[in-house]
Amino acid sequence: MDRLNDVAAGIHIVRVYMDSGVGGIPTVQLWVAAVPRDQAEEAVQKAIPAGWRAELTRDTLTKETVARMNILAGEVRQLAT
Repeated sequence: MDRLNDVAAGIHIVRVYMDSGVGGIPTVQLWVAAVPRDQAEEAVQKAIPAGWRAELTRDTLTKETVARMNILAGEVRQLAT
């Protein structure tokens, strides 16, 4: 299978950090945003607690993974850990 054709468009991965994590170790979460890429970081930032910060990644999801997630346009959610 051609990997490029297997990448899902329109779903963006955002890394979320809380600098004052447990035992001084930063807490990191992965979130997805089904919004235009230039809005993904801001959309996640609005969904997370104050003091956390969001950073858009270049990571991608496959079409198969996105289909299993059943995510709707405009939705933002944390990936299961």
